[in-house]
This record gives sequence, structure tokens and C-alpha cells, in this order.
Amino acid sequence: MGVREYFVERLKEALKEKDFTQSELARRTGISIAYISQLLQGKKTPTIKVVAKIAEALNLPSSYFIEKTDVKILFHIDKDLTEEDIRAIEAFIDYLKKRKSGNKETN
Repeated sequence: MGVREYFVERLKEALKEKDFTQSELARRTGISIAYISQLLQGKKTPTIKVVAKIAEALNLPSSYFIEKTDVKILFHIDKDLTEEDIRAIEAFIDYLKKRKSGNKETN
């Protein structure tokens, strides 16, 4: 499953779980309903800024939408991030995954 497909799947799950409509999400994020519709149809891949806005509106961490995806693909669209920034984000995500899997083993 690619980045876009994973994002769409997670967004649909979150909207259903939170009982949000596309209109409600658009209102809370300031993102147009047309763009949200394109995201849900898999026609667009969101930038990290869009992911962050959606995550905040749904009261979820941004990682909810990007786990198990290639972070470089998602972040390359954001022109403000350098390759060093992306490597730091990837390292932090790896750290969180290891910490999370370590917690599973001790529980």
C-alpha cells in the first residue's frame, strides 16, 4: 500500500470514528471541501502541513496518518524542509516505533 492509499484509509477511519463529515472537517481545518474530497478519493497526496491541520482537527497525532509510509515521499512536497530535516524526522519516527514495540514486549 502506498502513501496516498494509506492516508486515505486512515482518514476515512478517523472521520467515521469521530463522526465527522467532509464539511465539518473542511470547516475545522480551513481546507476547501473540494480538496478534502480529492484527498478522500486518492486524487491528491497531502503535504505535511495539510496532514497536521487534519490531525489537529480530529484530535489525533500526525503519525496516525503516516505510520508505515515512506516519510520522504510525504515530506518532499514541503519546500521548507531540507534533506537533513527529513532525515531527522525519519530518525524520530524510527525511535518512536522502537519505543512502542519495546512497550508491547513489556506489557
